[in-house]
Amino acid sequence: MEKVLFLDSPMKEKPYGSMRIQEKFGFGPMDKKIGEYWAISAHDNGLSKIKNGKYKGETLKDVYLNHRELFANDPHDKFPLLVKINEIQEPCSVQVHPDDVYARKHENDYGKAEFCLWLDVEEGTKIIRGHSAKTKEEFRKVIEEKAWDTLLIRKPVHVNEFVYTPAGTIHGIEGKLMMAEVQQSSDVTYRIYDYDRKDANGNMRELHIDQAIEVTNIPHIESDVHPTVTMLEGNEVIEYVNEKYFSVTRYKIQNKIQINNPSYSLCLPLSGNGILHIDGKDYDIQAGIGFIITSHTKRYSIQGNIDLLVSVPK
Repeated sequence: MEKVLFLDSPMKEKPYGSMRIQEKFGFGPMDKKIGEYWAISAHDNGLSKIKNGKYKGETLKDVYLNHRELFANDPHDKFPLLVKINEIQEPCSVQVHPDDVYARKHENDYGKAEFCLWLDVEEGTKIIRGHSAKTKEEFRKVIEEKAWDTLLIRKPVHVNEFVYTPAGTIHGIEGKLMMAEVQQSSDVTYRIYDYDRKDANGNMRELHIDQAIEVTNIPHIESDVHPTVTMLEGNEVIEYVNEKYFSVTRYKIQNKIQINNPSYSLCLPLSGNGILHIDGKDYDIQAGIGFIITSHTKRYSIQGNIDLLVSVPK
């Protein structure tokens, strides 16, 4: 029985990326502008591979499909979540994601709700969060007029703040930051504005105005989530969200801590290093290396100085 799966995961070049993800974690290609590190992924567009044990070398996708007993016999037909580190050095597109119903019908994929935790934020950075339109007709008209300052709602952001973004929420980033992201395992994005950027061949990236109008919440609906902060064995524990698709909890570990595993847990150390202890066996854990505590483990302990983000699918 495999109690823990350590992962080797892909990094992706993006026009808004840099080398900061590689520098932060101490691995990855130093000659590429990495914008996304898919630390825990079973999505076809970027597959994690198992690094240890019986299934070493196999993709997380295949292990999930063939050994569902490791994942509490999860009924989802595909692995449900994707955990990433994103690096933004210039504005990323203003975008929206569809819900499950729309995405399955039109994209053969999951919809996309997402959680973002700001890890490093340059002063003056803002996020785009919602819009001012009251009807679809008004939404389309303002987009066609490119009256972005009228349409888009901008808000300042700071380190250690977070947002939960349900499907249908217009969002974007203007400035420079690094973030951790937990989302449904989907790569469906509808762009409404990309700052008129051109690629190396002089072409602008595709926009998806009609799809965006279909899936955007109009008028804008702001999600109402409130974190809870507790102390566990001398360690600060922050539960950011406990929503329809996942829960996300951060453990700021300084003392040895015991953590329950209700089904299976997706773990990403954000900084530091430590020792994972499961049923008499120790494993080294370090910043940036994602791992999954399988459902064969009911309780695990960690000691060290480590900032750990844990996501549990629903």
